[in-house]
Amino acid sequence: MSVKKSGLLHDLLKLDIDFQTYICSSMLDPYLLHRAVDRVVVEPIIKDNLSRSGKLILKCKNFMICIFEIEDLDDCVAVAQGIQHDYPFYYRCPFTVLDNGWTAFDAEQEYAKLMIRCKDGWRISAVNKGFQVCNTYPEMVIVPKGIGDDYLRISATFRDGGRFPILSFYHEETKSCLIRCGQPLVGPTNRRCKEDETILNSLLSSTSKGVIVDTRTKALAQSAKNKGGGYESQMFYSQWKYIYGGTPRIKEVHDALAKLVECEFDISSDFVIVCTETTINVDRWISRLGSCGWLQFISDMLTCAATVAQCVHCEGSAEVPVVVHGAEGTDSTLLVTSLAQLLLDSDSRTIRGFESLIEREWISAGHPFSYRCAHSAFATGAVTGPYESPMFLCFLDCVWQVYQQFPCSFEFTEEFLIFLFEHAYASEFGSFLGNSEKEKARFEVKTRTVSLWSYVNNPEILRTYVNALYEPNSAVLWPCVAPQSIAFWERLFLRWIRDWKQMDGIKQTIMQWKVREKELQSKVLILRRQMMELSKDIQFTSAVH
Repeated sequence: MSVKKSGLLHDLLKLDIDFQTYICSSMLDPYLLHRAVDRVVVEPIIKDNLSRSGKLILKCKNFMICIFEIEDLDDCVAVAQGIQHDYPFYYRCPFTVLDNGWTAFDAEQEYAKLMIRCKDGWRISAVNKGFQVCNTYPEMVIVPKGIGDDYLRISATFRDGGRFPILSFYHEETKSCLIRCGQPLVGPTNRRCKEDETILNSLLSSTSKGVIVDTRTKALAQSAKNKGGGYESQMFYSQWKYIYGGTPRIKEVHDALAKLVECEFDISSDFVIVCTETTINVDRWISRLGSCGWLQFISDMLTCAATVAQCVHCEGSAEVPVVVHGAEGTDSTLLVTSLAQLLLDSDSRTIRGFESLIEREWISAGHPFSYRCAHSAFATGAVTGPYESPMFLCFLDCVWQVYQQFPCSFEFTEEFLIFLFEHAYASEFGSFLGNSEKEKARFEVKTRTVSLWSYVNNPEILRTYVNALYEPNSAVLWPCVAPQSIAFWERLFLRWIRDWKQMDGIKQTIMQWKVREKELQSKVLILRRQMMELSKDIQFTSAVH
């Protein structure tokens, strides 16, 4: 099938296209968002001396590859050049908004909930009003009650990106707090900041020491010190124990994903075809998978988060403050603090709670989505290239690892995680636009676009992501992080390759039986209640006679 100038070319320029060929035979939706395209490749096809057609290859951020042929090479090039990236600002919501996502997780309301947990010792500060102190923080933050705003401003000059220490999570059971910030700008001269020391020491009780978790390796932290960054000096922070998390740099994570997705997979019962190579055995495939480093990085991040959760939950004594930072405090720091909360707090494992976690610990906390998600695995931007990295995907992969080990403890399904991944990279909604709350305000994102949560929290949509196996579990989750327990997320990385109909059918059957089980359990409770009432009536009748 070829594509001619009339009609379909116009559609192609808008990317409202019917795919000639595509990787996944089960793909139902023939539409592709502009921003979903990661890389466009044009390959000329010379049939004879008089005609030159073109092959247009769209490599998408969700790892799908679309290939189709256009009869005229010039038209093919025009299509490639016609892709735009500002769709969310022109998107008109086709559904009735029942729950406005922009106000669903209002900062004041979310902080009020957190303050109820904290009770005393903390306050909501407007020190960053107008984003004057820190460009990547929200305008309001929670800080120690006894610390004035002047100390926060001075501490901001000592912390990377102005990210002074703020409260991320409060554990009611142990009364321990989780704090995040940027690295201290110690530098080679061992600079100190007494105001910053006062802020951290105000978190300590008279009977316990605090814990500082640096998400980097020790070598990276020491290297950062030579460049003006660094880590807290034991001389000035003597009441704090230091732990290195050993998570990778954003460039390493980006390269690992590129190596992983560089391969196009064709799974059969016994063999795997990778890239342009011939059939190779499963052992070699496992070796290739391990050598790309992705699973090791997921293990490292999950281990670091579990370490933080352990420090908060059971460090040996109550009221242990745990401070987490890496370099800038906008990537691995947010991944670790949000993942630790997922392990510690059962509310974060509900759909609404998970949305709140992402809004609070990623979007409002200043993760630079526009930079990190400018491209996926197939391309690198000329401007954004050094800043691109799938850190949010790493977080979702880590969540999926925990979900795999505790499938009944999550209200949402893995399809919900994949949904979030896709919208982080390409979306008609505005939730993941911009690099900070400041940028959202500057470009009027909250008034000019629709929130992703407005869509997903619509009851008709929400029910498709509810886990029928879910049983509320208030216990802390302790996932196994041993290499054999870290799985390859096939449903995400191979979903355009494999036929999932049989697996989906099995899942659907399980869900139906689970729903039936709940219905029967409800009937059992009703019958027991009726039996107890009849028993009481019999006893009363016997007593009367």
